[in-house]
Amino acid sequence: MPEAMIKASNLGFAIGKKIILQGLDFSIQKNDFVFIFGQNGAGKSTLLKILAGIIPARCGEVLVEGKNVAHLSKRELAGKLSFLPQSDDFCLPILVKDVLLSGRYPYQSLFKDFSSRDYEIYKEGVECFALKDLVQRNIQTLSGGERKKVLLATAFIQDVPIILLDEPMNFLDPASSFQMIRMLEGLHRRGKTILLVSHLIEYFFPYANKILALKSGKQHYFGAKVFSPELFKEIYNVSFKHIFLENKEIIYANE
Repeated sequence: MPEAMIKASNLGFAIGKKIILQGLDFSIQKNDFVFIFGQNGAGKSTLLKILAGIIPARCGEVLVEGKNVAHLSKRELAGKLSFLPQSDDFCLPILVKDVLLSGRYPYQSLFKDFSSRDYEIYKEGVECFALKDLVQRNIQTLSGGERKKVLLATAFIQDVPIILLDEPMNFLDPASSFQMIRMLEGLHRRGKTILLVSHLIEYFFPYANKILALKSGKQHYFGAKVFSPELFKEIYNVSFKHIFLENKEIIYANE
């Protein structure tokens, strides 16, 4: 088996005496689409932050492409993965163009301007995500959906193999939500490895090939995507149904 893109071993995290995550063990392969779910407080966002190297694990380790996250510089890590947090507040009046070009940070040499390759990928991202009319706008003036699209485009321009997303549908209207899904599908088709946290089972379960269910900070299930009414009942105390309609996989709460 090829080397895992992400491997977590006995991963744990606590704040004081409060245990947030405990004993997580999983391995993510190239081009996996992993849907991570669980009730509020299950540790989902904390897990993504640990995988992204934003906060350190209290115990265990995370390997990204075989290297310990704790031993990688921010630049090295930025060359391996991109993290899109729940909140996308921008405190400074930055142009969308500058936000997008920031995705090329891992590839810049000290005291050197962006290369022709940087601008080539930037232009491809602008075209792919239909951002031409936004690039000269102040990021603070955009709607929530537009900002999410800019951040996902930045991940595309960053051109890293792994993308981590925490509740990417927050504050999106239905049209923007479906557009976000199509963009994620496109990135996955390009070979990106995606780990996505969300409560929106009906949106993301059909697109995943693996699922990670967390309950009270523990790994309740990790593995191939298999629809299990018992699993969802154990996690959410809600019944779900699973059907196929016109070759489309549909999952929904049945309460």
